[in-house]
Amino acid sequence: MKRKLISTSLAICFAVLSITGVLSYFYDYKRGIAATHTLFGFLFLVGAFFHMKTNWNSLRSYFLKKGLNSHFVFPGFMFLLLLTLAITDSEPVSSLMDFGTSLRANQKKDVENNSFIAIERNVGSPNQLEIELVAGEHYWHPQMAIWLETLEGEYLTSLYVTHATAKGTFFGGRTKENFKSFDTQQRKSQEFRRVDALPVWSHGRGVQQADGLYAPSSENPLPDAVSGATISSSFRLRTSFGGASNRVRLRLEINVAFDDNEFYSEFDFPEDEIYHNGTGQLGQPSVIYEAVIDLGNPERTYYLMDLLGHGHHSGQTGSIYPNLKRLTTAKKIVERIIVKTFRAE
Repeated sequence: MKRKLISTSLAICFAVLSITGVLSYFYDYKRGIAATHTLFGFLFLVGAFFHMKTNWNSLRSYFLKKGLNSHFVFPGFMFLLLLTLAITDSEPVSSLMDFGTSLRANQKKDVENNSFIAIERNVGSPNQLEIELVAGEHYWHPQMAIWLETLEGEYLTSLYVTHATAKGTFFGGRTKENFKSFDTQQRKSQEFRRVDALPVWSHGRGVQQADGLYAPSSENPLPDAVSGATISSSFRLRTSFGGASNRVRLRLEINVAFDDNEFYSEFDFPEDEIYHNGTGQLGQPSVIYEAVIDLGNPERTYYLMDLLGHGHHSGQTGSIYPNLKRLTTAKKIVERIIVKTFRAE
């Protein structure tokens, strides 16, 4: 009876693992499928342990029987070969995984043209830019800054900064439960600055406030010409800039509140007072995208902005940290950013 129970349990676990494994390969990540695969994987290990314990004498005789050891050489060699190919991401395993990735990527629907919000800021200069951002699945009313730097990293000018950051008037009192409806209940007395929202931009701009921090304050805000409302969905921003240099760095920094994970939560960085400032908006740090624009090259008019890294979790430095392993949903705020360049007539 015990052997029948163990064998039946192993067969069920094997079937579930096979089905969820195939689904995970062909379809985009689903938490339910991943949880099922993980749970039955542990159950399969438990069943395998009892199966070996129950049949230990038979298994032992298989390995010790004279002349049978050679039968395990080829399966053992194939196991080690496949394991090595998988760990090192070598061919043909690499191509197999790339094919599955392309299948999952093609399942996402393209954003229709009429779902883009059109924005214009400072379009009077000859060097014109059209920045098209397609919102990802975790895009939700983000704080954002778009600016230009020289190739050497010197700040030039801001093109667009969301109002709450530009004016230093981000409202307190939000929680995970009321965040989507809170903007209808704002009170002046609840204002505070999110100095950790866009640290790469604020430090790069280099304007230190009276309290020693770099995020704009309500006493020293950015002008209306470069600030605008928080953008609720995909958008196309048309803007321009002057200057003699044809080659510049275009950067975009973006941050969503309440996207905490196992590395950035209320239990992390206990000694960091800025991170734990009582606002209840702990989460992952900002992410930064960049494209080097060359207006002197008439054959290239489109650029894809690349993800460079993330900002400091509490905004204490303006450094860009390239290691993204601890970020999860923050990497899904943006699906893609394409920049078009042209000269004004």
